[in-house]
Amino acid sequence: MAREERGQGSVLIVATNRDDRRVLFDTLDGQNFDAIYTAKDLHQALAFLNQDPDIDVVLIEFVGAAREAVAFCTQMKGDERLARVPVIGLLPADTAERHWDWARMPPGVIDWLRSPVDGAEALARVRQALVLARGGTATPDAPGRPAGGDRYQFAFEGSLDELVISDPKTGKIIEVNPVFLQRSGFPAPQVVGHSLDIISKSHTREQRVELNARLTREGSVRYRCQKPRADGGSYPVEVVSRLAVRAGKLVHFTILRDLGELGRLQQSLGLLAEAIEVGAGDEGVKQIVRLLVDWLELDYVTLVSSRADQPHEVQPITLYQRVSMPGDAPDPLKQPTLRQVLDGSSVIHLAEAWKRVERDSFLGFTRFEAFVGLPLRDERRTVLGALLLGRRSALPESTTIVDTLRVAAGRLALELELRRSRDQGKAKALQDALTGLPNRLLFNDRLETTINEAHRTGEMFAVLFVDLDRFKNINDSLGHGVGDQVLDAVSRRLRASVRASDTVARYAGDEFTLILRHIVQRDDVMRIAEKIVRVMEVPLTLEDGSELHITASIGISFYPDDATTAERLLKHADVAMYSAKGMGRNNFQTYVAVPEESHQQRIALETKLRVAERNNELRVYYQPQVDSRSEDIVGMEALIRWEHPELGMISPGFFIPLAEETGLIVSIGEWVLRVACTETKRWQTRFNLPLRVSVNLSALQIKQPNLVEIVRNIVDETGIDPTLLDLEVTESISVKSIPNLMETLQALRDLGCRISIDDFGTGQSSLDYIRRFPADKIKIDQVFVRNIGVDPDDEAIVRATINMAHSLKLGVVAEGVEIEEHFNFLRDHGCEELQGYLFCRPLAPVSFENMLVEREKLFGGAAAAQDLLPR
Repeated sequence: MAREERGQGSVLIVATNRDDRRVLFDTLDGQNFDAIYTAKDLHQALAFLNQDPDIDVVLIEFVGAAREAVAFCTQMKGDERLARVPVIGLLPADTAERHWDWARMPPGVIDWLRSPVDGAEALARVRQALVLARGGTATPDAPGRPAGGDRYQFAFEGSLDELVISDPKTGKIIEVNPVFLQRSGFPAPQVVGHSLDIISKSHTREQRVELNARLTREGSVRYRCQKPRADGGSYPVEVVSRLAVRAGKLVHFTILRDLGELGRLQQSLGLLAEAIEVGAGDEGVKQIVRLLVDWLELDYVTLVSSRADQPHEVQPITLYQRVSMPGDAPDPLKQPTLRQVLDGSSVIHLAEAWKRVERDSFLGFTRFEAFVGLPLRDERRTVLGALLLGRRSALPESTTIVDTLRVAAGRLALELELRRSRDQGKAKALQDALTGLPNRLLFNDRLETTINEAHRTGEMFAVLFVDLDRFKNINDSLGHGVGDQVLDAVSRRLRASVRASDTVARYAGDEFTLILRHIVQRDDVMRIAEKIVRVMEVPLTLEDGSELHITASIGISFYPDDATTAERLLKHADVAMYSAKGMGRNNFQTYVAVPEESHQQRIALETKLRVAERNNELRVYYQPQVDSRSEDIVGMEALIRWEHPELGMISPGFFIPLAEETGLIVSIGEWVLRVACTETKRWQTRFNLPLRVSVNLSALQIKQPNLVEIVRNIVDETGIDPTLLDLEVTESISVKSIPNLMETLQALRDLGCRISIDDFGTGQSSLDYIRRFPADKIKIDQVFVRNIGVDPDDEAIVRATINMAHSLKLGVVAEGVEIEEHFNFLRDHGCEELQGYLFCRPLAPVSFENMLVEREKLFGGAAAAQDLLPR
């Protein structure tokens, strides 16, 4: 194919880190690239290069001294076919400067990425590399290599911002543009060849060293500072520094933008927005102080509280000092200036403060040019404390600065007021008297705080609504005294089930609410909810020695997926809790964010589901299953997805139960089986691979008297070998509910199909039942796999399941494998096949076929790669 006729181009990814390979593949997949190759080592990479010499860009991992990677790049540069190919280096997160000579770039390397890889950044840099490779021009401030020649010089010298290029090893300035010289007033000889320290008047040398280290570590830094002028003055600038490549060498590319009064106003608005959103408590106060320090480059900040009944006693809340004070320095908390502020007067001096404030030995000692003291008042205008700020250099005369400080002081006053309310006995109004847990009022306050923090940080968290099943019967039959014992015991069990950073509250009566913070993925919450359900099932011993069995129903909602306000998060968790009760109690359910909150909406969704197959809205996705030893693909599980044109992707966890309830699962299940067999047969033929496909059978499908005939017809129509078709049935399916279960499954086996027991470990089957079950394989449920390395009990269950399966001559597949620790544990204990996000997410057919193409090229070119291996 001619180069000009190609699409986005082709990409080769070389990384031993499985997560980075997956992120890069997922990001680039679907972006119209001609081909995406992923190699876990250089041997595989060379096979791909030999197979397709028209690869457009290479991403390669540099580990430690990176000799092998450098040799690989050197060999590419010496090959006439590959010399043109740009290379992006992947640096591990813990790469230290001593491991690499940053002043020398490996041959062909034009850019860097840090592990763990950010998908959006990677895509941008790959596209940048493709532009450069095809003769395009990079923007001067882009993270890639600045374009050479006149076009680059024109952009550099014509920029309206101040631009600086410096040496990362020496810190010396290599080049500045005319705008830098014009605004600073320095002649070029006083700048070029001198230290980069000239950029900032307000940073210490230690701080500049730390900024340089961050730049090397993170690839870019952004900060604000006072930039000096030749006349001794200074002006505020925003500084952005990035790693770049110039003439084949790594440099620091720095942009300085003059802020001025408009810039200060923008900074002020940004600071106030952040200050409003920070959380409560000590951490929130520290964040606000840090915002003020960074904004005004303060040298000193202290926040103190005072008591109305003891006005001469103050309590320091937080203290910031850019430079530690000597032991003989005057105590700032014993100065008349603080007393003046605590009496309700503001002290504001933006210049020559140490000269203008009399009888303050602390200011005389520090020689602060700027000093601000603001009283912190509650809603009744009572002074609760003071905020003191100092700076060695003067501040501009600006109402924006003063007004912003007053608003920040008001925000800190709210924090002191909340503390005082708790200290003065109002804490009793925020606590449940029986259990000692936070009550509804305090829980709502914490939920609002958590939402604000999550909005700022992008954190996901969950709200749980826990309701005791049939608690009214306990109160009515055993009395309220026993009911109180139960509530107290439940509160202790809940607190023991979560982390210290989580919140447990008694919301009302027998209703408890929880906030689970710092959630990485939704399944973490499911595991905790499952743990709570199990803990609640343990018999409770009452004071009289008798035992009582209690259970709970739990509803779960997630921020921000289900709602972004406290009211709706609680409402959705409550709806999910009642759904759990409707499912038979003693379980948990998550809120499903699709229209289901009324009977009419449910009927409407059912109608949509009935026509989904006809409208081509249903999809079959495939998740690979790999051999635990070779890590090669041996099969895949077929998974149904519903992509509604208006509602988007609807969770299988919602529409599958709806399909089972309405009976639609029978026709849908047959459609999935036919599509999976058709596509599997096509891939088996094209790639000459004995791929196995696993398809789930629901209980309603198994009840069909003609199920065996349906499967036989599909096998005959598609031509698939029935021995390569795995039919999965859940462990919870019982002979009592399906009288012909054993006969039906045995007939399917006689047809040649394999039978797997899905979700093993979550049902109540006896060993004798499993022994008689006509099965070939057991799938260990992900709820146990994901606890490997966390819960020794679940690890024991996994080991026992593998050993039992092998003793019954059954194969074992583990699903939910997400980290290397899972992989190593399962492989070491003899689990034959693995499935999970560690290897690959469920893929659409096109993406799955692309992965098989990549595999074919890898194994097809493995032998030829020997000629390209580094000597």
